This record gives sequence, structure tokens and C-alpha cells, in this order.
Amino acid sequence: MKKRLLIIVIAIILLAGLGVYCSTWRINMAFDNQGDMVDSSSGFTISFEGSDRYTDKELATFLFGEDTEANPLMFWWNKTFGEPVEIPFIEEYEIEMEGFFDYKVTFYEKSVVGYVTYMGTNQYFDKDGIVVESSSQLLEGVPYVTGIDVDYIVLHEELPVEDERIFDILLDVTQLIKKYEMPVDKINVSDDMDIRLYLGDVRVDFGNGDMLNEKFMDLNDIIPQFNGVKGVLDMEEYDAQDNGYTFRRDE
Repeated sequence: MKKRLLIIVIAIILLAGLGVYCSTWRINMAFDNQGDMVDSSSGFTISFEGSDRYTDKELATFLFGEDTEANPLMFWWNKTFGEPVEIPFIEEYEIEMEGFFDYKVTFYEKSVVGYVTYMGTNQYFDKDGIVVESSSQLLEGVPYVTGIDVDYIVLHEELPVEDERIFDILLDVTQLIKKYEMPVDKINVSDDMDIRLYLGDVRVDFGNGDMLNEKFMDLNDIIPQFNGVKGVLDMEEYDAQDNGYTFRRDE
């Protein structure tokens, strides 16, 4: 009986000691001046994949809100059995153990094609017009969309527009903007579905959505000439007999 009790006491002490030892473990995180993760030669490591909107350091700040969560076992337990951390513009994330000492987190970003403003807040929506995020944050590379007049907006629901064709047009336009990496600040779609782009001090009038691919290809060649100028480029029709497209310079 005494021998069994002694074994139990020793086991408890060993488990307690192991628990204390494990509590000292830390995921090894180091970042460079750009906020990217830096490889380490020892300790637990973690890598982030899938996010273009955030630096590794920003993602780590979201995930490790408390210092104790930097413990790898606590991290795995909380993120596997606890509630996931809500990260703006991130749909979900997955945690993998690539080895006992190595973790990988894969992030899946929300699809965003543009944003409108409503009651002083930026409402970001996807290709189907679903509002995926409401934030004061301005996302680089996401154009501001005007011409969408709404009386109310509900997060995770479709923007209440009169003509849903506007979403198909915006999808086509934003895909071409991304393809040619154009520095578009704003997109305007009129009630007649005419398209206007704003690139700095230049407004580009496309008219309707006819021949968008060809017009964007031409615009991509013209953009380098915009440096330092203000005005309106009329691309509604191409005049093959004259000067192609008409540019009206602002004085």
C-alpha cells in the first residue's frame, strides 16, 4: 500500500514538473523591419501563409493576444478547441503541426472587389455584392465605388441595389484592374451602367461595358502619359480615322 502511494506521489511530482517545464516553452517568433517572420535556428517555430493583406507580425499580434498564448501547447489547445480569433478580412484559418516543434497557420482571405461608404464607415463587398466587412480601415488596392445608392447596409448580406447588373460590371472591371495592376482610386457606375475610372487627376470615361478587354489594354498603354496631367480621357468610342481616343486637359 505504501509502495503504491509512493509511486502515485512520484508520478504526480513528475507530471507537475513536466507541466512547469512545458509552461516555459515558447514559440520562437522574430520579425524583420518589414514585419516578415525571420527563421530561427532553435526552439518552436511558426509560419504564416495565405495572407497578402497583413504582415507576419500583424498576424502574430492577432493570434497572440496574451503573452501566455505564445506557449505552443496553449496555442494549439486554444486554437483547436477554443473559439477562433476574428481577424478583419480573414474568412478563416487552419493550424497544422508539421512536427512537434513546428506549426503552420494558413489564412484564407475574404474576396473583396470594392467598397462603399455608409454612415462614416467603409463597407467592403465581394463579387456578388455581399458585404463581407465593415471597417474604418482603407485597404490598399481596393477601389472606392460610387453610383451605388443604398438606404441601409447589413453585414454579410447583399447590398440593396435596384439593378444587380452592377455587380457583374464591377467584377469585370476589378478583374481587369487587377490584371493590369492599374492605380485606380475610384470607380463610378451610373444608372445607365456607364463606367468611369479615376486614376489620380485623370478621369476615364468608358461608356458601357462593350469591349472592356480591348479598352483596358489600350488604357494600360496610355497610363504612362498621365504623369502630371489633369483631365478627362474619353474612351467611349475609338476613332480610327482621327486620333483614337480624345483627351481633354484641365487648365
